[in-house]
Amino acid sequence: MVDAFILKIRRRETPFYSTLYDLAKRARRFEVPVIRPLYRLLERERSLRRYLWNSFARVIYHTPIFKLRCDTVGKGLYLIGGIPLVMGHLRLKLGDDVSVHGKSTLIGAKVFDNPTLIVGSNSCLGYQLIIDVGCDVTIGNNVFIGDRVSILSYDGHPVKPEERHLPASRASSKPIVIEDNVWISGNCVILKGVTIGEGSVIANGSVVTTKVPPNSLAFGNPARCFPLGSMGV
Repeated sequence: MVDAFILKIRRRETPFYSTLYDLAKRARRFEVPVIRPLYRLLERERSLRRYLWNSFARVIYHTPIFKLRCDTVGKGLYLIGGIPLVMGHLRLKLGDDVSVHGKSTLIGAKVFDNPTLIVGSNSCLGYQLIIDVGCDVTIGNNVFIGDRVSILSYDGHPVKPEERHLPASRASSKPIVIEDNVWISGNCVILKGVTIGEGSVIANGSVVTTKVPPNSLAFGNPARCFPLGSMGV
């Protein structure tokens, strides 16, 4: 009954319904004047309330639950915005002062008995990060990984169409090693078998398919490597 009445208003079937439609549009456009001292106070109250609530949830709820999912975890774990999604029988080993964004997905391939993700101390894993672990993925100390990065050490499915509904074999996986003091910018893809040498920088949007020497700048698809000094960095 109500739906039929609303539909008549939206269709403006008669002058009466057309009037109701115009009144509804005016009501939707109604605005309250911005009283700056009042709304500045309300904005600060909202920010403080959200900060206190998020801090309470992180300390009391999110962090203890995520720690239960880790094999080992050092001191100072800091979760940002919730609990990361952990899929499969993934073994997690985290060092001290690791930061992990809650909007991240960490996957352990089911064809391996103990797929392992190791993250060194003082490393930061960014927003919407995806790490797909077949063979081990090792992330060193002081590594900064930007937003929407994909680290893929396992194919997931076979290439042949007739076999694609099956999981890929163990042979399709190769370990990934990200050494100390590496910076991986946003929207990068790191593929299986790659080692990124210490001190290197991976530029935004790069697809890394081969080894990156230490102290290099890698960029492009596929990424090409240059010594940091040669690029004026």
